[in-house]
Amino acid sequence: MSPAQLPSDPPGPEGPGSERPPSWMGAPGYSPYRDDLPAHAPMPGAPPYPSAEEHPPPPIGRPAARTGFRAALGAAAVWAGVNLALVLIVTGAPPSTTDVARFLGALLVPTLLAALAVWLIARGRAWPFWLLVLAAAPFFWVLRAVAAQAGG
Repeated sequence: MSPAQLPSDPPGPEGPGSERPPSWMGAPGYSPYRDDLPAHAPMPGAPPYPSAEEHPPPPIGRPAARTGFRAALGAAAVWAGVNLALVLIVTGAPPSTTDVARFLGALLVPTLLAALAVWLIARGRAWPFWLLVLAAAPFFWVLRAVAAQAGG
C-alpha cells in the first residue's frame, strides 16, 4: 500500500471516466452542484448581493459644483456674530464708538483668515452651509484667541 492511499479507500481509479465518485463527495457539509441554476445567480447559501447602482451620465459642458469664497466667508461670519453676541451679553455695550470700531476690526482678521482656511479645504466640492459653519468654528476660535493674546 502506498503512503498516499488511505486504508479506508479501496484501490481504483477516480478519474473522469470511472464509475466511482471522488472520496470528497461524501464529506460532511458537501452539497452537490446543481446545473439548474440560472446564469449569474449566486451559489446556494451565498448572501444576496445588491444590484449595481445606476449612475446618471456625467453632465456635459457644465462644470462641477464648487464651494465659493462667499459661502466660506458667511460661515466664518456666523462665528463672528456669535462672538459679538457673547461679548455684548457678558460685558454690555462698549462705552465709545472707537471701542466698537476696534472690536469689529479685531473680529475682521480672524473672520477673513478662517474663511480662507475653510475655502481652501472645501473649494473642490460643493459643501452644505452647515458643514462649512462646523469647519469654520475651530479656525475662527483659535485665530480669535491668538489675536486676543497678541493684542494684549
